[in-house]
Amino acid sequence: MRTLRSADLMTGALTIVIGMVTLVASRSIKAMAGESLDPRTLPAMVGWAMVLCGAGIMYNGWRYRGDRVPVQWPDRAGQRRLVATAILLFAYVILIEPVGFPIVTAAFVAAHSWYLGRYRLWVTLLAGGATGVIVYYVFMEFLELTFPLGLLEYLH
Repeated sequence: MRTLRSADLMTGALTIVIGMVTLVASRSIKAMAGESLDPRTLPAMVGWAMVLCGAGIMYNGWRYRGDRVPVQWPDRAGQRRLVATAILLFAYVILIEPVGFPIVTAAFVAAHSWYLGRYRLWVTLLAGGATGVIVYYVFMEFLELTFPLGLLEYLH
């Protein structure tokens, strides 16, 4: 039987591998003249964060010495939530260029929090809108990173 300990070890290892791939891939990003922040900075930070989080997950799984905890696989409702999340992530990746980073991020947060949290529509729209605005100002204005603006290009 699969246990939570072995799942933690595997999840941690996979997270470390993905973080390392991100770090290696970030090295091939070309710097552009006139940018105040190197475009490799954010992917490198994400890569290092994944490596550290994966190591923490593995460490917790490795040092656990209690009773064997079997992995609880999701029921039908849990499987539907996983499929919905995968579809939303796929749509996010497909729409980020034509629609734009801030707008698609706001829509993703609103749709995902509505579906998973079953919050009222106005709460999810407010959370999504706030996330889109924060993402725009933090990443694009403050850090001056270049992300696709999509529909916002027409307002600039």
